Amino acid sequence: MRIYLSLLGLALCCAPAVADEVDLSFNADAARLQYVRDLRSNNLNLDAGWLHHTDNGNVVHVGLHLADMASGGSNPLQAGLGGRVVYSNGDLSNQNGFAVPIGGYLRYTIPRFNRVSVGGEIYFAPKVLSLGDAEKYEEYAFRVGYNLMREADIYIGARYVKSEYKKASDARYDTGMHIGITLRF
Repeated sequence: MRIYLSLLGLALCCAPAVADEVDLSFNADAARLQYVRDLRSNNLNLDAGWLHHTDNGNVVHVGLHLADMASGGSNPLQAGLGGRVVYSNGDLSNQNGFAVPIGGYLRYTIPRFNRVSVGGEIYFAPKVLSLGDAEKYEEYAFRVGYNLMREADIYIGARYVKSEYKKASDARYDTGMHIGITLRF
């Protein structure tokens, strides 16, 4: 647990003190806390997160994305492309490792319903981008959100996060539906 908090703390200390976004999502077996710092001067986003599954272990990540509007207009398509450094620890498999998945995210606000948005993210690291006991890392997520107020969204989504290891079975850190909130500062 100490290593997870240390990695997350290090990522947060690298960014200025004022947060841009905090996201918390959970289901019966897994919870994820994520912090996103928008570095507007150069269109970069720095994010750090911790995913905990009650039986299968933990995933900690730090990511960097080139983020911008992918379309014009009053209801833009937001996009980010980049990667993460991920540490995964499969509790049941006694295996752990690092991966550098490449991927990104999209978020689209529906024009007729400007408080409703859909979004998704995908990250993948094959064997060549995995270290330690890790052989492969995959993460896919989809969400539908409602902008409750200017600085807060609520959402429902589905997430799939898995690591494959050399000497043990796969660890699935999240494989289902979740609910969440996003707070912007």
